[in-house]
Amino acid sequence: MPPRFHPLAWLRNSFLAGVAVVLPFVVTIWLIWMVVTFIDTRVEPLLPTELAFLKSFPGGGLLVAVAALTLVGALAGNLIGRWVVGAADRGIANLPLVRSIYGGAKQVFKQIAAPERTSFQEAVLVEFPRPGIWALGFITNEDTSEVAADIGEDLIAVYVPQAPIPTSGFLLYLPRASLRPVKLTPENALKRVISLGIIRDNEADALIGGRSKKS
Repeated sequence: MPPRFHPLAWLRNSFLAGVAVVLPFVVTIWLIWMVVTFIDTRVEPLLPTELAFLKSFPGGGLLVAVAALTLVGALAGNLIGRWVVGAADRGIANLPLVRSIYGGAKQVFKQIAAPERTSFQEAVLVEFPRPGIWALGFITNEDTSEVAADIGEDLIAVYVPQAPIPTSGFLLYLPRASLRPVKLTPENALKRVISLGIIRDNEADALIGGRSKKS
């Protein structure tokens, strides 16, 4: 016997299906608009009069920001650019609090842009913030003798990022035996953190970029 047709149930299911289809588009467009507006309102006041025409359409400030970042990246690759960046790094290294923030942010953003060039050596699982709860972490240094000399135990430096913004997190010194290796490269593990654990490797490659281990 075929199931009976219920108009109210059909309307409810159709409405929920429409929400599931439309809302991802709306949220994506809204977030893009918020980012573009945020950048525009901060870049456009800095534009010279020769580039005033960029203020006449949304995204003009974003185009300038993208062009400026691309130019900075290109200049940082030559001899003079490397010298300027090195001088800035040395200057920041003399500021006690700022150098800690800058160093951590630089490390994480380098991991996102070029994971093969950073010191995120391995992705691991650690019990944090209490036993029985596991968090993704990244081994950053295995030579911790200066920190753990008085502990009398072999400790490993592990950075546990906070999702979805990995520039904020916790630096833990843990016994080597407490670390659990995972079958993820540091790059793909970081994508899991950024996506709140929702995106799998192949989806993360499609949305964030990079090369997945899976074919």
